[in-house]
Order: sequence, then C-alpha cells, then structure tokens
Amino acid sequence: MLEPDSCSNCLAWGLLFMRWCGGCNSFARPGPHAPCAGCRRRGPLRKGYCRLCWCQARTDAAATGAKAESLLPGPRYHQLFFAHMAPLWERVPRLRPPKYERRGRPRKPDPSPAPPPGGWIQPSLFPVCCDLTRVDPAGHTGPDNPWLAWARHTAHRLGEARGWPRKIRLAVDRALTILMSRHVGGDVVRYSELHSALQPRRLNMELTIEVLDHIGVFLDDRTPSFEQWLERKLDGIAPGIRRDVEHWARLLHDGGPRSQPRDENTVWNYLNRIRPVLIDWSSRYDHLREVTRDDVLAQLDALHGGQRQHTLIVLRSLFRQAKKNGTVFKNPTSRIRVGQREYGVLQAPGA
Repeated sequence: MLEPDSCSNCLAWGLLFMRWCGGCNSFARPGPHAPCAGCRRRGPLRKGYCRLCWCQARTDAAATGAKAESLLPGPRYHQLFFAHMAPLWERVPRLRPPKYERRGRPRKPDPSPAPPPGGWIQPSLFPVCCDLTRVDPAGHTGPDNPWLAWARHTAHRLGEARGWPRKIRLAVDRALTILMSRHVGGDVVRYSELHSALQPRRLNMELTIEVLDHIGVFLDDRTPSFEQWLERKLDGIAPGIRRDVEHWARLLHDGGPRSQPRDENTVWNYLNRIRPVLIDWSSRYDHLREVTRDDVLAQLDALHGGQRQHTLIVLRSLFRQAKKNGTVFKNPTSRIRVGQREYGVLQAPGA
C-alpha cells in the first residue's frame, strides 16, 4: 500500500513504493555511494555529486541559461520538490531550431485565389453524359480551366475552415482534377458519372460532392429508395385504386399544406398492412368509390387483435384522404368501431 512519505535520499515528498523515490532508484544504479562534494551528504553519486545537488544545479541552469555542470561546485541551498512530478528545469520552454530539414519533395503550393467564372453561358440543348472513367489526372489536367481553378480554390477554403488532413485534401484535389478538367459553362456533374469515376480510384466522394454542390455544378440523379419501394408495392393494383393510394402514400411521406410528413417507417407499415386488401379489391373493382362497408367488414372479420385494429386505422386514413380529394363520395370505414385489443390471459401450469 502506498503511503505519503519523504525520500531518504533527495527529501522529495510523495507516495513512495520504498524508502527512495523512483528518480533516486534510477540515479543510484550506476553510481557509487560516497560523500557528496557539494553538500557532504553520503549517497549515490554521479561525477562526485548527489541527486539533490544535480536537481538544484539544473533548476538554476534553467533560470540563468548556463550549463548545469558549471553550477555544481557547491550549491548553497536546496529547493525541495514533490516526487514523481515534472522537474522544475523541464517546465521552462526551450526554442530549439530544427536539427534536420524536411525530407521528401517540397509540398505543393496552395491554389491561387480564383473568382467564379463569369460571362454568358451557352445553355445545353439536351443532356449529355460524360465518360469520366478514362480520364487520367496526370495527362488530362487543364491548368487554364477557370472552373477547375474555382473548384480547387473552393476546396482549399473548405479544407482550411474544417481542418481536412493533408491526405483528404490531396484526394479531393485529385477528384476535382478528374471531374472538372474539361468542364465548360452550363455543364453539370451527375452522381452517376462521379460514382463511376471516383469509386474505382477510392477517392472521397462525399467531400467532393460537397465542393461541387458549393459551386453549383452537382446534379443528384439517383432515384430515391422510397420511389423504388413505392413502385414495387403498387404493382398489381388497379390503376384507379393505385392513383388514390399513391397520392395518399406520398402525402404521408412528404406532408402537405395542413399535414406534417410522417416517418418513413410509418408509411412502410401502413402500405404493407393494407396491400393484401388492395390486391383483393383490385380483382373486383376499378376505383375506391366502388368499395362498400360490407367489403371493409369482410376484410376485418378475417383479422383479429392488433392486426384488425391496425388495418382499420390505415383504411380510415386512406378513405378520409380520398374523400377529401373528392375521389370517393362516402367513407365506408365510418362508424366502424375499432374495439379493444384482446390480450392473452396468463394461467398457471396445469390449470
């Protein structure tokens, strides 16, 4: 157990493992034990002086700028200190010139400030996709391209503001060289072109997109996952019913003038719940206005518990929106009670 005590050699106060502190244990290994030439105390010596005299000489040397050995002939006092702490002579910062020059080739200079390209821009007649997979950043660099200069300058400012590491800055600069070397006014960089050019080279696409979007030349041509999912779920539904269901699902997802957008998981659960019902009605009807109250009750009678309650809630939401749009004249789910959910009863074994 560690207990506070004073070192018997250097008189430092602290938590000691043994009767000496760690510094004195290291100091005593190579040296002999004899009277000190400065303080006449007997103990381990180095060059004829004990550790306490050496500590005082180094402290005085840090304050005066002289060498510690020149102050060793005999300090007239000793400054006590705490054990296992930073020495006093190491707390004074020292400015040392670099011993060696920087190795490797010199760093690339920062891109020169470039204003955004101005003047009249010829709008494109029709969109043309560019194949950027064959662009070599070493051989197809257009140093005089104002769009490339503007993009590199924008990336440099964003990197300085957000602390991008050097590796990231070089990767973004290489990506911009590939994408903007042949860029002209009116062109856009699509995500499909960017992905095919940067992904095989393992360059940072997220930060490159941020730079391109900052200068206004990025076009995201990806199809949202919600659109693909909605297209799959509406497959097999009658066109008249599909039109109302699609409008209702998009209103839930995106929101409207008087409604807040719902969570995407809510839209998924709603449409997945009533899709079997819509498929069944599509085999008999062409529009939701043909659905009657008996049809709704027939679908609910086949369900029990939470499934029945959830299905009725979703159908109410669908028909309420359809009636608001004027596609149905009467809501067939009105005055149908949801009822209480039936929970299972716990019974003892053998009852």
